[in-house]
Amino acid sequence: MANRYQGKFNLRKITALSSLVLMLPSSIAVGLFLGYFLDKIFGTQPWLLFVFLLLGTASGFYSLIRGLSKYNKED
Repeated sequence: MANRYQGKFNLRKITALSSLVLMLPSSIAVGLFLGYFLDKIFGTQPWLLFVFLLLGTASGFYSLIRGLSKYNKED
């Protein structure tokens, strides 16, 4: 019986880690898209792209660190 629950616990850890892997690239992609879109609207190429790229990268690292610390507390 304990073996069955151990497998489910490992599956939960794997799914949590797989979502952490996607946090950084998705945040960067959202920042790039938003910056590119706003640059096209306001005609400020490439400044808003750079600003939102930096914000997306910072947000991604913040989410990644927060998720990793939450993952480490579960152990």
